[in-house]
Amino acid sequence: MSGREEQLKAVIRQMLRPLRDIPLDIIIEAITERYTIWPYDGHALACLEAIAARALAAINAHGIVSKRANEVGNKCEPFVRRAIMDEGGTADTPAAPSGQRRAAGYPDIEAVIEDKPFYIEVKSYNARNVETTQRSFYLSPSTDFKVTRDAYHLIFAFCINDPEEVNGSRIYRASSYTIIDARNLSCDVKFESNSDNRRLCGAPEMIVARIDA
Repeated sequence: MSGREEQLKAVIRQMLRPLRDIPLDIIIEAITERYTIWPYDGHALACLEAIAARALAAINAHGIVSKRANEVGNKCEPFVRRAIMDEGGTADTPAAPSGQRRAAGYPDIEAVIEDKPFYIEVKSYNARNVETTQRSFYLSPSTDFKVTRDAYHLIFAFCINDPEEVNGSRIYRASSYTIIDARNLSCDVKFESNSDNRRLCGAPEMIVARIDA
């Protein structure tokens, strides 16, 4: 094995060691090379509480039908967006620098509330799991990242009860909400390896056998 190969392996080994307890604001600034998370200073607090309370009431009035508990947070998002607008704010899916609005990825909602910008992530959790290390927040860097301005970053977290079984469907409701300032959220940064279909299936020298039906 050449010295260069050994050097590359050493670099990869170092990359595979997660960086622990990195604050979210540092990560956002590193990804965007420009934008910062404002520390939450109490702006529009009464309005934010009214938004969360309105969303909570709507979630419970309608119920959330979901086969999987980990999809409940995504289904809470429209209730939060509607509540923001009902309380006089604006809310939409964040627009990336390309102009695309993508639902997937952080953050869920871009809002203006009492004349200031917010990015809002909507999460759900079960009270039994709140002290566990189960992963509940995920952010993936992108060249077309959805954060395009300085703003407050908040998490609206809804505590979800165990589901009711109604006619074969699971219906979830919430018992409480928590509004979290995400600026100092402690995150672990890990590198991942990935490939694509072209490299997976399109390299003849890698194919051991192929059968066409």
